[in-house]
Amino acid sequence: MRGDVDLIAWDGEWLCFVEVKTRTTRGMTPAQSAVDDDKRTMIRRLARLYLRGFPKSERQTIPVRFDVVSVYPGDEAEFEIFKGAFAWQ
Repeated sequence: MRGDVDLIAWDGEWLCFVEVKTRTTRGMTPAQSAVDDDKRTMIRRLARLYLRGFPKSERQTIPVRFDVVSVYPGDEAEFEIFKGAFAWQ
């Protein structure tokens, strides 16, 4: 399987898989829309693989969240965080 996820981090008890998308302007297509079905499927697969690194008894109890961060750089960069942007299914 090829692919990657930009960040894996804890937010309190949540294990978050975060995809970061950057665009020079908001324009017609927001950055978060670049996380399409294929990308979501790939991130879910990577999350399953990552969770295998935890003891089997813990895997089912770790709450997982998939987030997207949209970044619009510039003199005053803008960030938008979409927590729980998509689910396991």
